[in-house]
Parts: sequence; C-alpha cells; structure tokens
Amino acid sequence: MRSLEDWELVALAKQGNHEAFHNLVERYKSSIYTFSLYLTRNVQNAEDIVQETFIRLYKSLNHIEPKAQFKTFIFGIARNLALNQIRNEQRKNNFLSRLFNKINSNHKEQINHKPEMWIPDEKQEFTLIVQQCMLELSAEHREILILRETQGLDYESIAKILGCRVGTVRSRLARARAQLRKIILEKGITIK
Repeated sequence: MRSLEDWELVALAKQGNHEAFHNLVERYKSSIYTFSLYLTRNVQNAEDIVQETFIRLYKSLNHIEPKAQFKTFIFGIARNLALNQIRNEQRKNNFLSRLFNKINSNHKEQINHKPEMWIPDEKQEFTLIVQQCMLELSAEHREILILRETQGLDYESIAKILGCRVGTVRSRLARARAQLRKIILEKGITIK
C-alpha cells in the first residue's frame, strides 16, 4: 500500500476510517511531542499536549478543509495548547515560588527525555549542548527554531502557525539563531 498524503488520510478519517487517523497520529506524534517539550520544558505537559492535539483534531475532522499544509494545521493546534499550558503554569506560580524554584534548580535543570534533533548521531555531545542552550532561549525563539530547523516548515507555514507576517518570521528566526549562537559561544563552544 502506498504512503498516503496527510490530507488523503484526513479524508479517509472523515469517512470513519480509524486506521487512517491512527496513521496521522503515528506520523506526527513524535515531532509534536518534541515541539511541545521544548516549549513547555515539561515531559508530562508535552505528553498531555500531544494527546489533546489529536483529540482536537479528531473532533474537528468534519470541519477542516485542506487549505494549507496539514503540518501547518496540526502544529497550530499544538502551539496553541502549549502556549495555553505555559500561561496556566505562569498563573499558578507567584513571583516568590518562581524565584525559589530558580534558585534551587540553578544549573541542575535536565531533561530526562532526549527529544529528536536535526543533528547527526556522531555529534551527540554537541547535540546535547545545543539542546541545553535552546532551553535558555525565550519561548518565542525556541518555537520558531523548532518549527524551521527540526520540523522543516517554510516561512509561510510558520507565519500561519504563529499568526504573523512572513517578514516577522524572518526577523524572529534571525534573532533566534543569533541568540542561540551567542549562548553556545558563551559556553566556550566554537562554531565554524
């Protein structure tokens, strides 16, 4: 059986084909998890976002139309859920508890799960450094780098997901790359 395009799978899922929907889940769950993990910095939250993304997709099957890339659509759902999660977490924590957490976890923050990255295996040490440096970026810079560099989305798709203009995507991406470069250099790593 040939590999079906995303929107073909959506059309089959609309007709009640559960295998087609399962194929969409399998195709995107890992990349949405990685994206969500980088945004929320929390394994449980990332897992919840993946699950909720596909629940929302399933509930909206009869209403969605193939106007853009499916990847743009699904990452838009995941991004909104992640941003809501971040806002909810910020509301829960007051200033003093956030300060206490920062002091207690200073330089100890580690991610137990290693997200998929775009750098080949022979550069695992550098990959770990880049992952740690990305966590130091603002959420805005982290998400745009992930959408472009790990998910391979084009500027127009990213603009649709973020709800901004293509020019804004270009400038944010340039600032994000510059900030990441700066953080890596501050760690004493030479970038060629």
